[in-house]
Amino acid sequence: MTDVDAEKRQQAKVAAANAAVAANDTAVVLGIAGVAVAGAGAATGAGALAGVAVGATLAVGSFTAWLIGNRYQRIANDPPRDDCDQVTESFARLLEDEVPTDEPHATVHRLAANQVLLCDALSALLVSLERFDGAVLADDSDAANRQAEAVQLNAQTAAGLQDTVVALAGTVNELWWNSQEILAWDDATLEQVLELHNEAAGDPWQAVMASVEDLTDNDPFSSVDASEDPVLLATQIPTQAQAIVGDEYVAELAGLSETLRELAV
Repeated sequence: MTDVDAEKRQQAKVAAANAAVAANDTAVVLGIAGVAVAGAGAATGAGALAGVAVGATLAVGSFTAWLIGNRYQRIANDPPRDDCDQVTESFARLLEDEVPTDEPHATVHRLAANQVLLCDALSALLVSLERFDGAVLADDSDAANRQAEAVQLNAQTAAGLQDTVVALAGTVNELWWNSQEILAWDDATLEQVLELHNEAAGDPWQAVMASVEDLTDNDPFSSVDASEDPVLLATQIPTQAQAIVGDEYVAELAGLSETLRELAV
């Protein structure tokens, strides 16, 4: 029999709530960074974090960070469901053939795509946790065991993807740091950020989505309120960040991964 560890679940709920805040903060920074990178024009040196395509993909990373934050917050607040006869497990994967071949665009694309995959795993984890609770309330031990197995798979998948995002974040942050001389963060305006945000929702978003397959939810925006996008709620350009994939966000992901791996036993 597989079961969900109540103590680890409570730890995960607290950690998820903290990660949600950090993810939203990161979404704002990525949105502004996209403008600074796009404004730098074509790459001016090997590995320079610059160019319109790279900037737009960073904006897509802003979307996916927000979506992840939304899933973390929902995990922190998960109510029971009564459809415990159904099972949702995330087996989504990255299609390497659809990833751009030029660097650093490829690395930024992988970050955004892996955040889509993480969002999918977290969505599946949320549903399986809620169905587990529903099965327990219905005193259906067979359904509870099956949902606990789904929790275990989805939690392990999410933990692995969080580790991947952390590793990619380190590379993107290093590229950001090494590109400071060609970037103009302070020249970015909220109007430019919103313009890029809108543009990124078109072809750049579709390009990232084309590089993933077998999602449990092909429309991850369907469960969120667009007006709550932290980039749309921003009222000023913050001080330039040394790390565009926030240190707190990275730390929360790393810590949460350990808890998720022990969530179901």
